[in-house]
Amino acid sequence: MILWGFASTRSRGVPWRFTFRVRTDGASPHPRVNFNCQLGNDSRHIPILIPAISYVIASVQRSGTHLLCSILRGTGIAGSPAEHFLSKPGETWEKRWGASSRVAYVEHVLRQNTTAGGVFGTVVMWSYFERMLRMLQEIPAYRNLNEAQLLAAVFQSPKYIWMRRRNRVEQAVSWAMACQTGVWAQKAGEKPQLRAIPKFDFKVIDEWCNRIAAHEAGWTNYFRENEIEPLVLFYEDVVASHRAAAEDILKFLRLPFPTGIEIPAPAVEKQATPISEEWTARYIKLKSKRTGRLARIIRRMRV
Repeated sequence: MILWGFASTRSRGVPWRFTFRVRTDGASPHPRVNFNCQLGNDSRHIPILIPAISYVIASVQRSGTHLLCSILRGTGIAGSPAEHFLSKPGETWEKRWGASSRVAYVEHVLRQNTTAGGVFGTVVMWSYFERMLRMLQEIPAYRNLNEAQLLAAVFQSPKYIWMRRRNRVEQAVSWAMACQTGVWAQKAGEKPQLRAIPKFDFKVIDEWCNRIAAHEAGWTNYFRENEIEPLVLFYEDVVASHRAAAEDILKFLRLPFPTGIEIPAPAVEKQATPISEEWTARYIKLKSKRTGRLARIIRRMRV
């Protein structure tokens, strides 16, 4: 199927002509959209791929998004999800990645990470979600949109996958260790290069536990306020069955699970170690003692 559309305006006396071609990919029921742009007699072809299906993996650090993204990339039909819009405070995407403009960076992300069937996925952590929204709102076309409208416009009405972790203490321990070692993901078969030997610190782990709870509450409020029903996945379940996780997501996205497909082993390894297990047990024991001591003090104050 080919769809042509024309629109024209004048800039310095030169007409613009926009040509829209839509072709249905034989391997997928979803359209792949290409834009060709002509400026007067000077023809320029800009292959911007607009996803027919898109999704946002909403999460908090150390919830297993590296694993989930590796599984989804392995299907070959679910886009190439990653943290495409990560940035540090005070940093812009165009500066971080050397793009000519913010619009150019967004278009590059969509073009490079949408699979042939027209599927795009991205990962967003709550810790920089608001910063991401502000940077998108600085693009004139999106200036007056609220958060949900903004993502609907940029990503073509995405669906949401909420990647969580049941054991928040293990999550906090993992976060604390990653901050110290500098190892956030470990490729299969590779020995990690540690920046420093991790040292147990109860206060640090406790702070990460509190931060995880706050960030989870942030996503809860976002979904409730915008009447969004995400697909909820838990790290522990994804680890137990990679195939089941892939099937659940493809069904949620209304993508047919390819017949006979074998989900390849993830490109990343589980990072839990005997040290992290020892830290988890140690933290729980200390937390229990401190909580019990605080409860006794409160009871005495009430007498």
